[in-house]
Amino acid sequence: MERRSLITLLVIAAAAIAVALTLMATRHDASPPASTTTTQTVADVSTLPSDTATEAPPTTQQEDATTSTTAPSPATLPPGTTACDPYTTVTATGTVASTELVETSGMAASRTRPGVLWAHNDSRDGARIYAIGPDGSDMGGFDIAGALAFDWEDMAAGPGSDPETSMLYVGDIGDNFAIRGGKITVYRVREPDPFALDGTIDGAVALEYAYPDGVYNAEALFVADDSIYIVTKDRDEARVYRGDATVDRSTVETLELVTVLDLGAEVSGADLSWDGSTIAFRGYTSVWMWHLAPGGTVADALAADPCQAPSPEEIQGESIAFLADGSYVTVSEGSSPELFTVQRDG
Repeated sequence: MERRSLITLLVIAAAAIAVALTLMATRHDASPPASTTTTQTVADVSTLPSDTATEAPPTTQQEDATTSTTAPSPATLPPGTTACDPYTTVTATGTVASTELVETSGMAASRTRPGVLWAHNDSRDGARIYAIGPDGSDMGGFDIAGALAFDWEDMAAGPGSDPETSMLYVGDIGDNFAIRGGKITVYRVREPDPFALDGTIDGAVALEYAYPDGVYNAEALFVADDSIYIVTKDRDEARVYRGDATVDRSTVETLELVTVLDLGAEVSGADLSWDGSTIAFRGYTSVWMWHLAPGGTVADALAADPCQAPSPEEIQGESIAFLADGSYVTVSEGSSPELFTVQRDG
């Protein structure tokens, strides 16, 4: 009798164990794989709306000035293609909201704050630059201490004497009435953090230049490595001059003539892509591009015939700026102008 009871208990225990194992297996099968739960919590910051991205705590001005965005190595064009081929789509991305930025003549994309665009007015303003968002939102206007604004026409972002430091170069280079005697000034200032500024940007350096062969009006400039390039504005030809961009000096530097171009229209803006592979000039109705090969010079690139990239329809387009991904942004003079982005595909 006792033996039968023992056997019965063993059978019941075995059945209980089997049921428990079955329940555990069922619960395990119903649980999602570990990889599924982790990927659901990962977000790509680059796909977030611009207002979400700017909510991150701002860095200090010193941190922002000494941290530049790393650009990819210069690209090599595939055989049979031009620098303009990747550009096909023009998109209106916003409207300039600042009521003070009414004659946008120059623009540069921030190298330290993705999404921020720097811009300035033409001759009807003081020594002042403005920060705007990718949708045209107003991030404030800031005076550059010690600078003068006779006829500001273009600006660029690029390296300083320290290649890891992002600088803004603002060109007081306009001379519509030929009264400057062939001398121009470019102000170089460490790129600030617009979220940490109190209204004034300090530390500007005045780089003074003189043309070697005459008096010219210019509305375009760009920076490549340690050099600044000035592009004159004339209906018959565009003269490109080079000067040193990084050395501090108290004397006037004589510019070097690089080339003379017959584009058939006036040049009102210029920029160099972040990877150094594409030079862009813009006119009121045209965007010209040249490919700058790895190891090549600006003079070599401009010796080739340019291609024509898309030019957004604007009333008086004078500004062009490359973004980190190779796309470019344009804007016209006037109150509340639209911002246009021409996307780089590939």
